[in-house]
Amino acid sequence: MSPRTTDPHRPARRQPAPGRLLTQQQAATLAGCSRDTIVRARRAGRFPHARLLDGRWTIPAADLDDAGFVSAPNTEPVEASEPGEGGAEGPADLALARAEARIAALEDLVARQDAELAFLRQLAADTVSKKAS
Repeated sequence: MSPRTTDPHRPARRQPAPGRLLTQQQAATLAGCSRDTIVRARRAGRFPHARLLDGRWTIPAADLDDAGFVSAPNTEPVEASEPGEGGAEGPADLALARAEARIAALEDLVARQDAELAFLRQLAADTVSKKAS
């Protein structure tokens, strides 16, 4: 077997979602965030159907929507809302979805950095104990 098929860290191949494929820059522009945010989200696995084509990562628009970076246009009729519910969907909901996506990406980043910090602390403690003995 080749190393590719036995590598436990490599994600399993998935069938791409149908629809429009976007470059990371196009996805960032559409989502209203930076390209780095899209790259981090892709690396975190938030775009399960992203694939490498001709040396460039492409992300299906459906994955961008599923990850909460953009919302698909509402094709259903908007029902009347009760007073105090905040009204119909609009730019405020899109801004909220973008903010929630950014928060989720930052939470993922903090969790990864916490794990790395714990590893480095343990490594430093092991090094100090080896030098002491």
